Amino acid sequence: MRGMSIAMLILPFAALALAGCRAKPPQEIEGALAVDAPAAYASRGERLTAESDDWVKQLSKDATLTKLIEEVRRENWDIKKAALRVETAAANAKIAGARLFPIAAVGLDGSRQQQAFIGFPGDPSGASGGVSQSLSNSFGLSLDVSWEIDLWGRIRAGQEAEIAEFQASKEDLRGVASSLSAQTAKVWFALMEARDQARLAEQSLVSFRNTERTLRDAFELGGGSAAQVQVATSDVETSTALLEERNGQVRAAQRQLEVLLGRYPKAEIESAGGLPEVPRQPPAGIPSTLLERRSDIVAAERRMASAARRVKEGKLALLPQISLTGSGGTASNQLRDLTSTDFGVWSIGADVTQNLFRGGEVLGNVRLREIAAREAFVDYQRVALDAFNEVETRLDNEVVLRRRETALRKAEGHLIDAYERSLQEYRDGVGSATALLTNQRRLLNVSGQVLTLRRLRLDNRVDLHLALGGSIKKTF
Repeated sequence: MRGMSIAMLILPFAALALAGCRAKPPQEIEGALAVDAPAAYASRGERLTAESDDWVKQLSKDATLTKLIEEVRRENWDIKKAALRVETAAANAKIAGARLFPIAAVGLDGSRQQQAFIGFPGDPSGASGGVSQSLSNSFGLSLDVSWEIDLWGRIRAGQEAEIAEFQASKEDLRGVASSLSAQTAKVWFALMEARDQARLAEQSLVSFRNTERTLRDAFELGGGSAAQVQVATSDVETSTALLEERNGQVRAAQRQLEVLLGRYPKAEIESAGGLPEVPRQPPAGIPSTLLERRSDIVAAERRMASAARRVKEGKLALLPQISLTGSGGTASNQLRDLTSTDFGVWSIGADVTQNLFRGGEVLGNVRLREIAAREAFVDYQRVALDAFNEVETRLDNEVVLRRRETALRKAEGHLIDAYERSLQEYRDGVGSATALLTNQRRLLNVSGQVLTLRRLRLDNRVDLHLALGGSIKKTF
């Protein structure tokens, strides 16, 4: 056999590589939860059975919020950073998979050498004193191939670990997107409340000014006291300061929303309308559904699966490593002959390497990976328990906040009636200015609390949807 072609050299390696099993994502680890999840949530509240999707439309009929969340998912810098981490994980998985295939390198070398000979040929003593020179060329074209045979599955286990990390990073991205969507909704509701509170402060300012005018007129007619007029004037100034505070809160919410959108915080974002009414409670489902719906739990499970593959990879490193090597090409003293198989050279070899002594490094590496796997197991339990706690807390808050709002709305109704009666009684000369001013202040305070409680209920509803793993139409 005068030579071997490059194709003939590559074919055996390629066939062996393609015959190997392709790495797949690790299977889901079932029964990993150490805490028994009950059949239903313990917190009081309405019991529904289906999961919650597209929660934005459930909370607000305003299409503006939907558009804002879509913009946040496009432009927010935290989401862009999380997306880059997904790309990094994908690249790491690809790199790990590349180790399953042969490594091939093409080389071209050339050299020119001059040698000097003292004396004439045949005169080894060099007595004649002559010097002769010889020039020679050497050229070579080669293809070198090496491949570690993944006989035990060590490389494949490493790739599977990277695939699981990639899956976890995708869940992280989904979690970041959901969290920022929820944050956007809550900031939007905070802006709505701030505007409602500013309108309430403006209405109260008008009311306090009317009361001051009423008391001043009565004083000038000899039916009141100067102290009462001064108190009423103080209430006007206090209400003026409150209005300024509320307007400042509007601008702060605008800036916070603009930063989420990736915009410069100019406090120019527009908002119309007021706080929406709180809709019916979302379906809670059963606790076990969280293990499949919540991105943080799924990501923790994928990292647990990745750690298990790392342990397997470390243990398989204790077994012998088998490698094949091959080289083929041409060699000649003429450059034009490099493409001719008549000048072909080739070699094929194999080697087996078994670690005998590395000072405990390999076993120590296995030990570290086992510790990391236990840590991933602990993280999974912690994340799952935190998730259950979030749902239980939000469900309980649904009841508490609703009852608080109901009570305060009733108190507001009574105070509206008390204020109107005290105003009329004062005008009729049978009521006191003190009662009028007290009822007016208490009405402002309770009305503001009613607005805050409605916003808190909306915030809690957003958190409940998020805790339940609820999604919106556009997902990652």
